[in-house]
Amino acid sequence: MSDIGPPYVGRSLLRREDRRLLTGQGQFIADLVLPWMLHAFLVRSPVAHARIRGVELSRAGAAPGVVLALNGTDLLQLLPPVPEGQISMPSKWVSVIQHKFLNPQQPLLAHDKVRHVGEAIAIIVAESRDQAEDAAERVVWDLEELPAVVDPEAALRPDSPIVHDRFQTNLIGAFSVGRGDADTILARAPHRLRRRFYHHRYAASADGVPRRRQRL
Repeated sequence: MSDIGPPYVGRSLLRREDRRLLTGQGQFIADLVLPWMLHAFLVRSPVAHARIRGVELSRAGAAPGVVLALNGTDLLQLLPPVPEGQISMPSKWVSVIQHKFLNPQQPLLAHDKVRHVGEAIAIIVAESRDQAEDAAERVVWDLEELPAVVDPEAALRPDSPIVHDRFQTNLIGAFSVGRGDADTILARAPHRLRRRFYHHRYAASADGVPRRRQRL
């Protein structure tokens, strides 16, 4: 085995921050206390696909310590919707590559439908974290559950439920890249192999630990 290369490859490394955290000398986000600081809690959908009939906040808003309680409809009256068309691509790529991309709007709080498990449908702001969590338990939602779309190939079938109704399709992106005469080359090849490959999904996330609740 060669000794060439960084000394940390293939070796366990001690974390530098452990001593101060384990001896009570560190500080976590939950430890921060600032003047006039409030705590926000997001109420999230328990189902993957549903039409929102209502999100009732009266009991949550009257809970001790609550400063603000909003659902998606309330927020629309306070802020403009998140704009669409935010996909940025190099102009040269756009001019050369055949493509079609749809960019469905991602609302700050869902107001018409929920389209994935955990999509935020309400926010509670309170004087303490515990008060925000307790008030969130008082939120009453009425969701008309719809069939979920969990398989990408099934999602392209004509009878598949549509996640974003106004597009009338679940295909939100497609592009084609060609170089040379691939069909002719393949026709002349003495051997051809066809295989289907499966790959797990990727998602960018600052915290990969699944939780029932997520705090701002």
